[in-house]
Amino acid sequence: MRVLATVFATKPHLYNLVPVLWAMRAAGHEVCVASHPDLMETIGRTGLTGVPVGNELNMMGSLQEKGDDSAGTGATWESLTSGMTETRSERLTWNYVLGAFTMGCSADYEYLTDQVMLDDLVEFARGWQPDLVIWDALTFAGAIAARACGAAHARMLFGIDYISRMYDNYRALLDEQPADRRDDPVADWLTGRLARAGVDTVVTPELARELMTGQVTIDPTPAWMQLALSVNRLAMRYVPFNGPSAIPRWIYDPPRRPRVCLSLGVSGRELLGGDLVSVADLLTALAELDIELVATLNADQLAAVTTLPDNVRAVDFVPLNELAPTCTAIIHHGGFGTLGNVLVHGIPSLTVPAPWWDEKDLGTHLHNRHAGIHLDPHTLTPDTVKTALHQLLTDPTYRHHATDVQHDILTTPTPNDVTTQLEQLAADSWSLRS
Repeated sequence: MRVLATVFATKPHLYNLVPVLWAMRAAGHEVCVASHPDLMETIGRTGLTGVPVGNELNMMGSLQEKGDDSAGTGATWESLTSGMTETRSERLTWNYVLGAFTMGCSADYEYLTDQVMLDDLVEFARGWQPDLVIWDALTFAGAIAARACGAAHARMLFGIDYISRMYDNYRALLDEQPADRRDDPVADWLTGRLARAGVDTVVTPELARELMTGQVTIDPTPAWMQLALSVNRLAMRYVPFNGPSAIPRWIYDPPRRPRVCLSLGVSGRELLGGDLVSVADLLTALAELDIELVATLNADQLAAVTTLPDNVRAVDFVPLNELAPTCTAIIHHGGFGTLGNVLVHGIPSLTVPAPWWDEKDLGTHLHNRHAGIHLDPHTLTPDTVKTALHQLLTDPTYRHHATDVQHDILTTPTPNDVTTQLEQLAADSWSLRS
């Protein structure tokens, strides 16, 4: 069987796909990953085969713009997720939901699924003829390409499924509107994308839902963190993949004090030590505790620190999957990739959420399970972080509940188990076409 995966050019979303793609590869299937050209080197370093489609995305450059859209791309992460993560029912009026999808289809999804990328992806899919397409949940070109070449397709979540939740509200509210007010930007956008891919079909509500949420959805998020939805969900254990790296020898030296990791991630580096608190003040406050602090800081952040406290080790990068088991606690920004590493190893954590997608809700879920502490970034100070960390280190119930969470994850189906279900999906699709 041939498996085509597609993801927009960002490492965390690619790394989220790697375990299931390697499971497919280990099962004997051909696998390749289509993405923008600026992700090709990273794909190659995962051991998978990359296929360049479209132009360079330069996602990190867009993030650094922080709202400056002078280039006219609409390319900041704030705009790519604006409105879609709202779950409060009182806010989800027709005007709100319609606005979220109008913005999504006209700018946000179009940015990640631009015409050049879509053209190249469809051309490759028609030539290579995959049996199955696995697409990142924001890379809708994958569903369009699957439809164009007749392949089965599965959507891969990278956290909480806000898109399905919003689309459920969208369909229910659309059906309530008077006939002359049933604007449907989702169907219009999908019709245009399909037509560009050479697919002449009427976008029914059923087809629109399939193209927006997949024939099946692979979900590596723990069930207790997910929304109650009607999607066809394949639960899958989160398996950490931190990219190819060498493991520093010091990681395996038994720490003389409780080891704490400060892991900021890509987005977290823009917040902690930037807009919220300074790196120097944060390190000074945390170093007052009797701990060994391992802080992931880049050269720019370290430039603002004149001296490091004796109990602080600064590293630019260290694989969290290897570091986490040696830690007593972890401070992080709440990104799903970082959180997945933390949960798999049963480590209590302190979340200072970034504002990009589901960081706040994931941190709140963990807080409610008493497996971690969630801090409000708007009231953040070095002292509040220090106080919360002290609580995490001295109250043993946090470790107990974090271990319970770890057990939940380890009893979830593995990527190998999901491979069998994906094989059946492709076989069923093939029988329908025959």
